[in-house]
Amino acid sequence: MSQLDWTSGDTAPERQGYYETQFDTGRTAITLYSVLGWMPVKTPGTMVGWRPLPPDAEKQEAERHIQEIRAAQSHIPMDY
Repeated sequence: MSQLDWTSGDTAPERQGYYETQFDTGRTAITLYSVLGWMPVKTPGTMVGWRPLPPDAEKQEAERHIQEIRAAQSHIPMDY
């Protein structure tokens, strides 16, 4: 993807999903945009831009995230 694909960080995406985000520190990360806003809330700086992931990469990221949530839930004690 070229630099022209970046959208300003002040503009919200039209749909929920995973995006490549760019920060004022020069770092980039894969970030989830959801009904709660950009996740994770703690970031390595101020977001200056974002661009959509290719469909296959977004699907892989969603599957990785689901596995991460399932793994975390399996470690929660159920003492109720």
